[in-house]
Amino acid sequence: MANRPSRRRHIHSESDDLNLTPMIDIFIIIIFFLLLTAVFARTAIIDIYLPQEGGASGQSGVPPQVLTIKITEKGFELGGIGGEKIIPRISENLDFKGLTNQLVNIKDKYPQKEDVVLLFDPSTPYEVVVKVMDASRETPEGVKRTLFPLVSLAENG
Repeated sequence: MANRPSRRRHIHSESDDLNLTPMIDIFIIIIFFLLLTAVFARTAIIDIYLPQEGGASGQSGVPPQVLTIKITEKGFELGGIGGEKIIPRISENLDFKGLTNQLVNIKDKYPQKEDVVLLFDPSTPYEVVVKVMDASRETPEGVKRTLFPLVSLAENG
């Protein structure tokens, strides 16, 4: 009698390797989905001028004349070059148009000046500070005119 061949010899073991192709396909779809639905934030940058110690005017012994704009409860107070001026509030609102007009007059008298210091209380809203900076940099309507582009910020108090 002949021996019958064993069944074990004919059983082939399947490979234990993972098929990664479907998983890679899913990751590619997820990446495209995330890129298409991503929200890209737009940031705005406001340049401010920080004065340096020991500048050229500090060496000559004469204090530099700088225009200052102070935001108060009464309105705007201008100081430094151009003399002391107060721009009162109009019905509880700050008079940005009046501020711009005064700054145009000062720029006409001192065309070489480019710097201004903005003084405000820590409780002043951010939007008000930005509006004052915009009003002091250039005229808003008509022919754009650069006024005082170098704005420094300081707390009043």
